Amino acid sequence: MENNRIVYIDYLKVIGLLCIILAHICTEPTILQIRNFDVPLMVLLSGFLAVESFKRSLKKNRSFLNYIGKRIYRLLIPTWIFLAIFFTIMTFFPANGAYPYSTDFIINSFLLLDGIQFVWIIRIFLICTLITPVIYYFDKIENDYFQFLILLAVYILYEIAIFFHINEMNIVFEFILAYIVPYSIIYLLGMISTKTSYKTDRNISIIFLVTFIISAMVIYSSTGMLQPTQIMKYPPTIYFISYALFVSYLLMSLFKKIDLKRNGAVEFISKSSLWIYLWHILFLTVIPLVMGELDWPAYYIIVLACAISVTFIQNRIVDFLENRNINSTVLKIFRG
Repeated sequence: MENNRIVYIDYLKVIGLLCIILAHICTEPTILQIRNFDVPLMVLLSGFLAVESFKRSLKKNRSFLNYIGKRIYRLLIPTWIFLAIFFTIMTFFPANGAYPYSTDFIINSFLLLDGIQFVWIIRIFLICTLITPVIYYFDKIENDYFQFLILLAVYILYEIAIFFHINEMNIVFEFILAYIVPYSIIYLLGMISTKTSYKTDRNISIIFLVTFIISAMVIYSSTGMLQPTQIMKYPPTIYFISYALFVSYLLMSLFKKIDLKRNGAVEFISKSSLWIYLWHILFLTVIPLVMGELDWPAYYIIVLACAISVTFIQNRIVDFLENRNINSTVLKIFRG
């Protein structure tokens, strides 16, 4: 896989990562709306990449639990290591003379709940990991029409449940309805995208564009103004999802058609996206404390440069240790 990387996937992952980080810094409403496809794009790409990963696991006769365990290990352990580093470093930045975070806040952060808000996306990827075997075999259903009807029925029931606020009844409903159902469907679409041509992706993009326009018109007629898709992101519903998948499939169709060349920087950022994302949380928090308020473009460039630089240095340290026969299995945690 390393020597046969899907080049356009690397470029799309970089776009998704840069947009997610931008969302945490930018204050311009127009820019925030344009980039509001990033999380679904990354979930779509995760589904795309999970197909080959899961196939390799099956060829090696690994159990589902073995596959899931390794994927969770590569997501959760780096996140926990980062959080331990983050909360340690923040002892040097007290707020009003006291440590800035409560015990509950720290615990919830490690549980990926209501602590540091930026780690919620890790929860999404963990959910996708847990359901990969189920979705993989659902994708194997030979009757595409039957498969489509099941997906459509599930999604319609999901929208009805959200409309009647069933997700707000308790944390179980919130967890299942607000995360598992919508992102599972997007994840499955990513798996299916491994078999689609750029023309098919373009046509799917058009379908989602039409859906988005209709949704926007309905919302405009009821509110009297155009609304940002962000208002329907938590939980994600058709207005947000249709826009995000319109842009995602449009990019995928364009990048499948373009003869992209391998690029060392793009490949590095793509492979190291998890750690770059984690490190950006630290710099996002610390830089304003050190440098004061900055214009968002400067803030964005500094945060991004620091996160990529630290990740690059981290990888060089890992290379150094691996060359001295240090346990490579443990070191892989720090590669992204």
